[in-house]
Amino acid sequence: MAENIGRKNELEILELRGDFKLLGQKLDTIKSNDLYHIQKSLDWIHKILWAVGVLVLGQLGVALQAALWN
Repeated sequence: MAENIGRKNELEILELRGDFKLLGQKLDTIKSNDLYHIQKSLDWIHKILWAVGVLVLGQLGVALQAALWN
């Protein structure tokens, strides 16, 4: 009976080691692939926000010019 419990524990330990290896691979995938795409999307949003800011600032300049010189 003790041998069965020992064998069962060994199998469970091997299964857990496999699970840990799989988790490590998934973390590497997230770090190398998913984070790259998230960073790329954030860079694109950053560029769009700068463009919108420049356009708003330009419109503000036109409004000030119209208000002060007309």
